Amino acid sequence: MKPILLFSLIACTAFLQAQNTGPNTASEPAKLTEAQVSNVLSQLQELEKTILAQRNSNLSSILAKLNDAIASDQAAIKFYTDCDVLVNSERKEGTKAEARQRAEQIERAMDRSKGKGGAGGGTSDDEGEMGLALRLGLRYLILTLEAHEAKDEDFKKMVPKLQAYIQDLVAAAPKLKGRAMNNLIRVGGNGSPVVEAFQLDRFLNRQHWSRSAVDFGSMYEQTLFHLAEEDAKDSLPGLYDSRINSEAAFRKEQMPAPEYSLWLQNEFPALRWQRASYLYQKGSSPIQAMGDMLKVIKEFPGHADAPKWVAELRTLVNESSAVPATSAADKPGAN
Repeated sequence: MKPILLFSLIACTAFLQAQNTGPNTASEPAKLTEAQVSNVLSQLQELEKTILAQRNSNLSSILAKLNDAIASDQAAIKFYTDCDVLVNSERKEGTKAEARQRAEQIERAMDRSKGKGGAGGGTSDDEGEMGLALRLGLRYLILTLEAHEAKDEDFKKMVPKLQAYIQDLVAAAPKLKGRAMNNLIRVGGNGSPVVEAFQLDRFLNRQHWSRSAVDFGSMYEQTLFHLAEEDAKDSLPGLYDSRINSEAAFRKEQMPAPEYSLWLQNEFPALRWQRASYLYQKGSSPIQAMGDMLKVIKEFPGHADAPKWVAELRTLVNESSAVPATSAADKPGAN
């Protein structure tokens, strides 16, 4: 029995040693030969060229269709309707009758937005102009795709395009009521039939660009202010004025008069303060910015945030002066 047991132990030890001396795939990565490295990198280079060419071709085709769609209200409505039917009927294997019914529902909604004047006629205050809203939404979607594809050194070319869009959006505000406004927002937003029809979700997110077609704050703060901070700081005060004025003009047309009055009372002063605070941090003249802060406090002493503004400005003045700033309430004998 002992020779048999001894032989078994020797065989087991030899097997374990053989296992231990083999390649340790868990801790050591596979090594490629120089020829293999060269071959794989060469293949990847060719694949990259093919991928980029196909990607550019696909996006160019999509952009061409989007540009055709914004040529007129009718083209925008038809394009949007086709995308909606594709996403919500055809891809769900609906019948032709269901697809036709879906298209008719959208067309009726569009007709209501035209008002009593019919195509090209008057507008309904409750519905707005659907065709115009869709064209603006599609236009911003085009800008978003272009921004996504722009190289960093070319991103500044988006500035005049974005500013032109903002101007047109503000000018169109009286015609963007109710359903029209909702559709403008929806065209490039979550659940958009256009985005889903062309599978664009992965092409809509870019640093320093807002996906929202009506968010003035994000358009200016993420893109226009960011780019101006780099090499045009002197333009920041005027740019911020444009941001405030654009939103104020847009809201004046969008909101009922009583609501707009409340906005002017509460939000407008807050925007003015944000402007001064931003220019203190990012602008070319912190002293001028502090003067703007003081002006806001004087103009809106009854604002809910006024006490906070006073405290913030006092802190900034103290940090900028060897002599601590005080208020009348802080002086001895004030009580």
